[in-house]
Amino acid sequence: MADMVFTVSQITEYISRKFFQDPFISAVKVVGEVTNFSTSSQVGHAFFSLKDENSMIGCVVYDFFDPPDRDVIADGARLTGAGRITFYRKTGTIQLVVESAALQGVGDLFARFERTKKRLAEEGLFDAAHKKPLPLFPTHIGVVTSTSGAVMYDIINVATRRFDGIRISVYPVPVQGPEAATRVSEGIAYFNRRREVDVIIVARGGGSFEDLYAFNEEAVVRAVYASKIPVVSAVGHETDYTLCDLAADLRAPTPSAAAELVVREKQAMLDMLEAKKAALGQALKDVLDAHERRLEAASALLHAYPLRMKLDRIRERIDGQLALMKSSVDAVLKSYAMRLAQYQDRLESLNPRNVLARGYALVYSDGHVITSSRAAAQRMEIEFADGRLAVERTDR
Repeated sequence: MADMVFTVSQITEYISRKFFQDPFISAVKVVGEVTNFSTSSQVGHAFFSLKDENSMIGCVVYDFFDPPDRDVIADGARLTGAGRITFYRKTGTIQLVVESAALQGVGDLFARFERTKKRLAEEGLFDAAHKKPLPLFPTHIGVVTSTSGAVMYDIINVATRRFDGIRISVYPVPVQGPEAATRVSEGIAYFNRRREVDVIIVARGGGSFEDLYAFNEEAVVRAVYASKIPVVSAVGHETDYTLCDLAADLRAPTPSAAAELVVREKQAMLDMLEAKKAALGQALKDVLDAHERRLEAASALLHAYPLRMKLDRIRERIDGQLALMKSSVDAVLKSYAMRLAQYQDRLESLNPRNVLARGYALVYSDGHVITSSRAAAQRMEIEFADGRLAVERTDR
């Protein structure tokens, strides 16, 4: 064997086969610090090295602009790269083909947060010019949250207490973990496709920075930004802060506060309408009184005018102007009366008693309205238009 002479290609081919056949290096995780990071605009790959105190290995990420963890890889970041070890025959070098990457520690996670925030801010996703106003009288609310915690029930209880005719639809999602960002984005897109709700609340309870990180993912931020329906972000407690909050049309300090901001109290709205009605009536009366005083003054001057014929013509013109003004005022009063009637009809249509009178019913379990068979208990109450009945399930 020592006397045999091989070409360079033969040797690199032999080494490459050895690497390909070794199961130990076909799926490995390597921890190190990123250095010499660069990308190729022509082929779309990223190249960098991972180093520790003693050694360094080259790495490549194919189709770098497709994977969701592209913000993780940057010079100075300490991360774990998962992939396979290969031998690049052209240059005779060993490299790690990275298939996924994850930052090490909260500090690095916060660095990723800052990089994502800066990049999306530069794109304008957080600009105030893109914020949409919340509807004044929402009738149907979409909620994207977990159904296993208290957040969903807090929102439902607060909203229905403030306005008993409000409709609430919940899109259940995990609020942390590897699937959370994707599922939350899907929930926002779902409500936008259906176009049935007036506003969307994205919510979860409090937690650590890592627990809330799904709401810092780019997918969630872009879904909130792209929503045609106003989005209220209610993630964590008042001191928590996510990129979802920055992209949303309104940030609420807590999920319960989100329900209070979205749903107005029914009695408060009725009081406001009455106050507007009274103010409008007084304003119209003031206008009429002012015109009447001007007419009386003009009439007094005309009585002193010696020419009877001119006086009669002027009086005719005044009568015509008075009739025209009264007609204009009547038209304004009718217009405002129609608007007040529309508001009254809308409020009346939200009265749940009217819905029950059409043959619908409300089902209560443990004192709460339920909207799914999965929430049904052994004993329940059914409310009809003329009263409630206690029932017991027989399918168990």
